[in-house]
Amino acid sequence: MAEMMAYNEFREFNRFLNGLIGLNGLANWAEAEYGPEYGYYLTLYVRNLVSATIIYYTMGVVWSWMVDRSEMVFGMQVFKGGEVKRPGSIQDQIILAQMSLFLYAGLPVFDEFLIEYGYTRVYMSMSEVGGFIPYLFYTIVYFFLVEIGIYWMHRKLHTNPFLFKYIHSLHHKYNTPDYLSPWASIAFNPLDGIMQACPYTIVMMFWPCHYITHFVMLFLTAIWATNIHDTLVGDTEPLMGSKYHTVHHTHYNCNYGQYLVLCDYMWGTLRQPAKEKTQKTQ
Repeated sequence: MAEMMAYNEFREFNRFLNGLIGLNGLANWAEAEYGPEYGYYLTLYVRNLVSATIIYYTMGVVWSWMVDRSEMVFGMQVFKGGEVKRPGSIQDQIILAQMSLFLYAGLPVFDEFLIEYGYTRVYMSMSEVGGFIPYLFYTIVYFFLVEIGIYWMHRKLHTNPFLFKYIHSLHHKYNTPDYLSPWASIAFNPLDGIMQACPYTIVMMFWPCHYITHFVMLFLTAIWATNIHDTLVGDTEPLMGSKYHTVHHTHYNCNYGQYLVLCDYMWGTLRQPAKEKTQKTQ
């Protein structure tokens, strides 16, 4: 009974959200055409795909403007701080990212399925775990567990020859500062993105996580991914800012963390950008 109540609670929230953004027509058509279960998840997929696409282009335009790039979308040259971006690089990144989104947008749908059918420790209300203080504790631990999981998943994508060659190397063709830009954030094999995001899913299966907080964290990864590919240099420690991630793209075997330098520091893979040249070493 508790599982059924939780299932209904999450699904009702999504139905409310669909109505709020004007998707009731799509939801009604999908459920009439494919049945209430498949139609419901199809609506979620379309919602995720459209939302992710809007976020990607919005963040790309805004971030490019913020770092003072000109001709930032379809021009043949893109400038940042006097540095000319490789001709065609941004167009290539946009095409790859858009293709990846069609599969990548399915991961939150899978999360929703697991949550609604009781395969996770996700909860809707803070009162279910005793209030704000327990919520804060669970959220902080969840964040660090996910950070550790992403570090090791990202590291494995580099150290395993098969995974690197057939999945992760596509993203690492952007391996010099003149080939990186905010548009490269999700320009990858969609399996690459799913593998690096899966710690968010795996951890919530054994550790309590607030429902809305979980999806807000997924949203924030899109913003962060845009930020760390902009090749700007700035002191952001303990955050794994773009100066660290640029070195990751030029040297491959370092700076695997998502938000923090902590895991790289703990496991010996942190490389200080100030001490490195920006040219590829292999």
